Amino acid sequence: MCGHPYARREMSNATNTRPEYRLACLVLLAIAFVACLLTCLCIAGGLTWWSVTSPTLTSASTPIHTHLSSTFTPASTPTYFLPTRTPTDKTTARHRRIFTELWEIVRDDYLYPDYNGADWDAIGQEYRDRVETGLGDEEFWIVMDEMVFELDDDHSIFLSPAAAKEEDLLFSGEMEYVGIGIYTTVPWEIDEAYAVILQVLPDSPAERAGLLPHDHILTVDDYPACCDAYGYDYLYRLTGPEGSTVELQVQTPGKAPRTVTITRAVILGTEAVETRLLEGNVGYIMIPTLWDDTIVERVRQALEQLTADGELAGLILDHRINPGGSYVVLEGLLAFFADGEVGHFSTSWGKDPLHIRGVDVGGSQSVPIVILVSRETASFAEVFSGVLQELGRARVVGRTTLGNIETLYGYDFEDGSRAWIAQEVFRPPSGTDWEDTGIVPDVEILLDWGEFSIQDDPQLEAALDLLHP
Repeated sequence: MCGHPYARREMSNATNTRPEYRLACLVLLAIAFVACLLTCLCIAGGLTWWSVTSPTLTSASTPIHTHLSSTFTPASTPTYFLPTRTPTDKTTARHRRIFTELWEIVRDDYLYPDYNGADWDAIGQEYRDRVETGLGDEEFWIVMDEMVFELDDDHSIFLSPAAAKEEDLLFSGEMEYVGIGIYTTVPWEIDEAYAVILQVLPDSPAERAGLLPHDHILTVDDYPACCDAYGYDYLYRLTGPEGSTVELQVQTPGKAPRTVTITRAVILGTEAVETRLLEGNVGYIMIPTLWDDTIVERVRQALEQLTADGELAGLILDHRINPGGSYVVLEGLLAFFADGEVGHFSTSWGKDPLHIRGVDVGGSQSVPIVILVSRETASFAEVFSGVLQELGRARVVGRTTLGNIETLYGYDFEDGSRAWIAQEVFRPPSGTDWEDTGIVPDVEILLDWGEFSIQDDPQLEAALDLLHP
């Protein structure tokens, strides 16, 4: 069970966050519980950016109606370092209320009526008994995530109040932290001894030090970037006090390793939407996430910039590092390239059509499109890619995605904690089960992000060849 890519219904997979990295599929099912101790170390699309749109905290659980994309990133300080508060009768009463609300939400609204074979009544009794023994807050949050983990769907999860607050910041695009300004992952093959840079933020310490997307991080302050004998990475050491330094051993694919010392600084904002005009009047837009609700406007601006001198001959949309995110962002992006009903969300109680109102920006409704995907592409990034492929609006190049398209609904509780529970799954008009098949490229090139450099991108070249046969 690796990570939590998930799609989330708007009130966003997937997820608690740490600014410096996205850990892809590191945590195996056998160590999932330990991963929960590390601020809910997600397990299915990797450590990635989590966020939610302005939920209102109330005295009862409040559905925040957000499709989540299964992915995760831990906070800078793992929760297991927090002190355990002594339980009181008042604390136990609060825990009892939250437990009951959470258990009933799953009982009534979970996507799979058989609970994936779990005996939800028996599980409820077991965890009710544990709550009644009297738990500290931190222990209670871990126990609730254990209970949700019993569903064994690789998506549903329970977050502490601190993790929920980080989600809110990340989804709003207002993230601020001290680090070097990169997003990273680890290879899907657990025996690879490095992390991979997905993106380097503009004007960041990392960019000034010459770090590039696709570069491998071998060590961080002489600790293995990924992974030690127990499967843990040390990427959390990329963050630290402002003005302090971190030493990295870095290797660009095909070149010799080098040592780089970088001074940490305050990093503002989130991942960049990269825009370029390529040969033959082909536009290129990298869409790194659907978590950030500013993405739709930034992609609109990118389309306007690329078409300022006339319509494009083709457009490449790069989703290779996109872990998915919010339904609202998915809907807004699809509107630039599609129109009408494009599929539906299937729940235990019926169907909810996904109807798109198309908006043409500089010929975006008719331009030939190629979408780049990888095993990092998850959740609503998969839905976006699969919808345009099935409609005949786009061809797809890259690696078959892993199929993480269950939709999570978020519920906020009185103490600020949050649960994301799988309640829907997307179905295209053909009825294909993308959760089972993933998105299968028209042209499959079996290379991962860390296996080529920014100057030598065979998947991008294949996309250009499709647009210029």
